[in-house]
Amino acid sequence: MKVIKLMIVFFLSIIFCFCSSDDVNEEVNKSGNEQNLILELELEYNNSIFSTVISDNEITPKRLLPYDAKQIKVKSLRLSNGTKANLKEGDLLEISNQSLIITVDCEDGLSSFNYTVNLPKYEYASIVEKHGRLQVKGSEIVGKDGQSVSLAGNSFFWSNEGWGGNRYYNASVVSWLKLDWGTTIIRAAMGVDESGGYLENKTANVNSLKTLVDAAIDEGLYVIIDWHSHHAEDYPNEAVEFFSEMARLYGEYDNIIYEIYNEPLDVSWDKVIKPYAEKVIAAIRQHDPDHLIVVGTPEWSQRVDLAAENPITGYSNIAYVMHFYSVHHQQWLRDRTNAAMDSGLPIMVTEWGSLGYTQNDPETEKWMEWCKARQIIHCNWAVNDKQEEWSIVKPGVSVVGNWKEYNLTQAGKLARSIIREW
Repeated sequence: MKVIKLMIVFFLSIIFCFCSSDDVNEEVNKSGNEQNLILELELEYNNSIFSTVISDNEITPKRLLPYDAKQIKVKSLRLSNGTKANLKEGDLLEISNQSLIITVDCEDGLSSFNYTVNLPKYEYASIVEKHGRLQVKGSEIVGKDGQSVSLAGNSFFWSNEGWGGNRYYNASVVSWLKLDWGTTIIRAAMGVDESGGYLENKTANVNSLKTLVDAAIDEGLYVIIDWHSHHAEDYPNEAVEFFSEMARLYGEYDNIIYEIYNEPLDVSWDKVIKPYAEKVIAAIRQHDPDHLIVVGTPEWSQRVDLAAENPITGYSNIAYVMHFYSVHHQQWLRDRTNAAMDSGLPIMVTEWGSLGYTQNDPETEKWMEWCKARQIIHCNWAVNDKQEEWSIVKPGVSVVGNWKEYNLTQAGKLARSIIREW
């Protein structure tokens, strides 16, 4: 009797093991099928490609969609051989609060997998709507809610006639930078005293600048009106005339920032730059009492320490300019700027450049970490196709945006990745 019981237990154990093994193998096969499944989805909105990422059976674009987007197109869909999905290239997906389900049927005819497509959008129509008119608060630049604001965007090249950069001063490029790059601030670098600049051709340069400013307002971006000169102290009356006109035209718009001196050279802050700045600021304040004004500092806007020792008083909402190029400027300039900010000086980086011919730029990575830590607003130089290490597009590409990946220079690819992820 005891032997019979042992035999029954033995046979039951074998049956149990076989059943368990089949169950385990079935689960392994299921996991294996899904693990080996290839599913890659790219979406397109107004010619801008939105790559996606898959996590836990959810598919989500790597970038937020525009606030007013209604539909997005399936640009490309890559599946494993023999599999089928319930959508195809060219399909239009409705963007709503309801998620879309993609079903992928495998070649064996038995296995199928569901993926939820999430299409999140920006919760506000524009960055200016979100933050309002920018203000200085101690050493910070803040929005209407009093919280620090850090923006990332693009500086356009000199507007000078005959230099080529003014071809990009158009609304289509501004719209493209907002959509494809995630740009939230642009800088109109109006050339002043160099050939083809404001002093030689006022009408053309002002019209180019106004085109960018108007486009930024339409797109809900912040825009820096930049008096792009290395010798602005030589032309104070012209600067007063220009900024008085800009303040009258644009003083009502929250988008506007005035940069009254781009990059002074090795001249005195106390005796040259500060007196010039006070004269121009006074002219602006006659027409615009409260918009942010930024002032360049000596030695190509790197001696912020000198401005910190003797800041402009008597006027509110004034900040100071610092520029860096990673090939020339490293930790010593960050240390200098940190000390100035710690003493209470608000800083904006209206111009910066990477190494240029590579996306591998550890020093730019350090600068961006610093900008994030200190909540700095910054603009990358420059929107142009000039054969120069800092141009963001290659020579001869479209002057109205819609750039493909291969149209961008190495500097452009790096800048876009930074701005997109800001």
